Amino acid sequence: MRLRYGDVFRFHRLLKIFFYTSNADKLIQARLIFMRSGYQLTHYRSQQEPYDEDYSLDTEGLLTQALKQVSQEFERRSVLFVEDTSVRIEALSDVTDYPGTRVKEWFSETSFAELDRQIALRGGDRRCTVKSDIALRLPSLSRPIFFHGETSGRVADGAPAFTGSPQYPWLTPDTFNGWFIPDGTNRRLGEMEFEESLAFDFRAKSLTLLIERLEELNAVINLGRWNHLVRRVAEAEADTAIGRQLSLLSTDRRHVLIVIGHKCAGKSTFSDFLMGQRTGVFALEGSSLLRQIAEEEGITIGNSGDALIFLEKRNWDIVAKRAAEYIARENAELNVVTGMRTVEEVLCLRSMLPSARIVLIEADARTRFERHVKRARSDDARTFREFTGLDEEQMHFGALRVAHEIADVVIRNDADLRSYWRRIDEMVSTIDTLREGRQSPSELHRSLRALRKIGRAATCDEIAAVTAEQGPAVRKYNNNRALKSVPEFVARLEKRGELLRYRLSPRAPALLKLLDLIATPASTEKGPALASDRG
Repeated sequence: MRLRYGDVFRFHRLLKIFFYTSNADKLIQARLIFMRSGYQLTHYRSQQEPYDEDYSLDTEGLLTQALKQVSQEFERRSVLFVEDTSVRIEALSDVTDYPGTRVKEWFSETSFAELDRQIALRGGDRRCTVKSDIALRLPSLSRPIFFHGETSGRVADGAPAFTGSPQYPWLTPDTFNGWFIPDGTNRRLGEMEFEESLAFDFRAKSLTLLIERLEELNAVINLGRWNHLVRRVAEAEADTAIGRQLSLLSTDRRHVLIVIGHKCAGKSTFSDFLMGQRTGVFALEGSSLLRQIAEEEGITIGNSGDALIFLEKRNWDIVAKRAAEYIARENAELNVVTGMRTVEEVLCLRSMLPSARIVLIEADARTRFERHVKRARSDDARTFREFTGLDEEQMHFGALRVAHEIADVVIRNDADLRSYWRRIDEMVSTIDTLREGRQSPSELHRSLRALRKIGRAATCDEIAAVTAEQGPAVRKYNNNRALKSVPEFVARLEKRGELLRYRLSPRAPALLKLLDLIATPASTEKGPALASDRG
């Protein structure tokens, strides 16, 4: 199951949704799934169990009673939902599921060895099903709306021996997720990577169904007044200007982080950590936005090649423009845009949102490949050689080709996860002090400027001579090395009997404009800040 943006960002009105729960792990999971689908989720903070659970009722009866109880304590006009998890172990169940909705109490009282013994005594059938049921309350509707997700599988043959995920705490050996192996895999749900777990997680399934319904409800509340009948005269309301483009002013100082990096460097982990730890965070993912834009035109993006063709035909910065529009509407304190891959996208966001800063996430290729393998995606590269080939494919988009040239800050993610979290938190806590630009243009920047001034294909000697007119010369060996490293922006012209020459490509003006924007002589820091050097 792949989380995706629907029409959410085209809506001007959105229902505010509350999740009533005292389970912190469940809340984090729901919030991440909502945010990755483009929706905000608000938590009603409770100091006690949110409702009494009458296990004599079936699941819908229990949830209906829970909503009634919650409604007495909570704002009656609010849209809210509750969720309940249940388990059916075939060897121990009859017409009634066992342990059913009482799974939390049962799990705390039962060891794996005891369950294993009971299953053996009942014939050894290890099949089981884990279910998630959600009841949504709409204040104007007299009945709840129910959503059901379930995953079938089996009880593992032995007790769990893995370590739980500190970032995704529901993926743990300390709940039934540590004992449960879903059909279609040999791994326990609790030991999966987050991305892999989405296809098997029972609660992710019910939350996805809820989000799909919310998308339908939001589509209705965004209909114009001509689409509904009014049964009685109401007070006249001022018309809302639907469809008006929200302008992004140059004085806008909201915080925007443009996060770039190679596959499995930690970009999603970056945004997930901030969404889980801070309020007022709005996150967007570039590939999801690209797929959304393409789907609107009836086009399917299946791989990097499809994406390159689509962007070249439509516009290299089309994803960034959509992201900027959504950021303007959301008006969040901290906005994180991950997966920007073209220089034109980065330029667009830096131009429209002057406070935007570019964060480069780096990790060793072998480390990234190990993470890639753990994700267990069957359609991805299976060998390290194939994986490095994917890196080169990403280079063709442009931004990663000049990552160190454009980054305001670099964060290393080669160590343990908690160290990475600490670096993220430290960087975001000091975001107002991040320097704007570089002390002096790089050799690549100066060589590109020289080519722009020459206005035609030029030799390395000619380029070196023009750089000397603008400051310290970039020797021909150095400008050759710099220019051949960016084939998307500079054409290398080699002809027998003639000197090597370089010519700017059609995409070069965007790179030059971005480098010019980043270069600020007033800065006192040389090069991008390295977050891993801060301790």
